Amino acid sequence: MKPALVSLSRLEFSKFNVEINPDYNNKKNPDNLFPQLDFDFNNVKFELGADLSYHEEEVNDPRHFTLMLRVSIQQKSQDDEIVIPYSVLIEGFAYLFFKGKESVSDRFKFIRGTGYMMLYGAFRETIANFTGRSAYGVWFLPSLNFNSRVDDDVPNDIKNWERLMGSASQKTVEISEDVLTSAEKKLGVNGRKNRIAKH
Repeated sequence: MKPALVSLSRLEFSKFNVEINPDYNNKKNPDNLFPQLDFDFNNVKFELGADLSYHEEEVNDPRHFTLMLRVSIQQKSQDDEIVIPYSVLIEGFAYLFFKGKESVSDRFKFIRGTGYMMLYGAFRETIANFTGRSAYGVWFLPSLNFNSRVDDDVPNDIKNWERLMGSASQKTVEISEDVLTSAEKKLGVNGRKNRIAKH
């Protein structure tokens, strides 16, 4: 068994809100010996938000990532015929470390793919635990496939990384120019011209 390429350092919630929808009709199933909320999520609209960041000091070799995921399911966002039992907003951060030697673009895929599932799994558990003590009973969020979301997000990650790489290179050039200017003060203007001519 190979160790995972992505390890979780910490997972924390930054927002959590659940509101009961009084307009929801909680139909009881007489055949169910253990009454529980029966909801199939057909045509329910989910709003997802995400963000990925890492230390600029590691731009050449990103290892430590902070992934944010936000899930919002609101009655006001649904079509008229859709009535949900609860409106939910939950947001969390996963602090992840990448152990492998894969390319930066592949790292983004691993981090987002793994991190999304970690965070969403924690969201499902938290919402189920909370709604288990609420008016309509346990609300289990459905399983989600984040593959298309990863495919949409990674190209932007690569663009942002390339931009940071360009900024880092520019800073290096500026620092080199500053060092050169300092040395030229000792050599004089002619010394500078001679050095430039040799390149």
